[in-house]
Amino acid sequence: MKWEDSSKQFIKFFQLSSSPVAVKISESELKGQRPKSPSLFCDFVRKAAHDGESFLITEKDLQNFAARVILGFMDPKYVEISPRIKPAKTKSILVAPLGKIEAEPDVVLAIADPARMMHVAQVLHRATKVRLEAKMTCEASAIAGEATALPFMEKESNLTLLCGGARGLAGYKDNELVVGIPFDHFIKMTELLVEPKLVAALCGCVMDEIPKHLKEAFIGLGFDKGTDHFYGEFGRKVFRIYLQKDEKKVLNSATVNYPMKFKSEKEAKEKVKAAEELLAELGGESMAVARENWLDLISIVKFPDGLDKIATDKKRFEQTVNSILESFVAIIEKLA
Repeated sequence: MKWEDSSKQFIKFFQLSSSPVAVKISESELKGQRPKSPSLFCDFVRKAAHDGESFLITEKDLQNFAARVILGFMDPKYVEISPRIKPAKTKSILVAPLGKIEAEPDVVLAIADPARMMHVAQVLHRATKVRLEAKMTCEASAIAGEATALPFMEKESNLTLLCGGARGLAGYKDNELVVGIPFDHFIKMTELLVEPKLVAALCGCVMDEIPKHLKEAFIGLGFDKGTDHFYGEFGRKVFRIYLQKDEKKVLNSATVNYPMKFKSEKEAKEKVKAAEELLAELGGESMAVARENWLDLISIVKFPDGLDKIATDKKRFEQTVNSILESFVAIIEKLA
């Protein structure tokens, strides 16, 4: 199938227990297998994700009146319902595991627990440069509205905590969330996953896993804490630093990242080779990755004795971090 590799890649990287679900919304009558009986839209999505089933849904296949309005099969009769697909011209909707669909979906839905959804949000942001937002009320038909109609209409991803119907009737677990991703954004994510070294480098330990004295050492240098990284200004440049542990749980490496903005995508791509050569002079692993008009400069610095050990000596820690960032600033100025 056309999107099978992208689906497998997504599942493998984020270690999901279910398939991403493709949703194709059409103003004409698509071909496919109708459900044996009417049900909730969220039920069809869950069966596609966990059981590998595909459904061609029409207005008559939806039990919930609100879902028919939200998905654009009909206009509301008495009060406005939002979000919903406008104008209400939907004739059919195809819901299927992404790996089993030939048509290009409009929205891709992913079901995950909060820890995995955190990584989805991180990669989504790196791929699109857009923050994942959560516009929700968690009332009726949340998966239809907040995860499907809203991304379809606004062309932006959206996260939902679901609704009572999804959890109480369709069998979603207490720890499951759903994100709706416009298909073009999903493709950008999977393109990024082709470079696992890049993604792995930019996935650091969460703050709870980092010793208190090491966090205080970074704060002492003027850095703030993110979810899985430190960020702060040095030489009038804002850097992100991600810390990683080895197989022995030692904090023995740090990834320094500076996203450099250019006037155009062409200019960013033209700078890749020069950036790679300059970063290589730092030693260790490094990479320069062009994303639209941005160039991600990345260097992985190793600390055999552990960065947490270095942080016990305030002066040594400051000299170590400053030396790394000074070298980075010099590279940025040469590329500017």
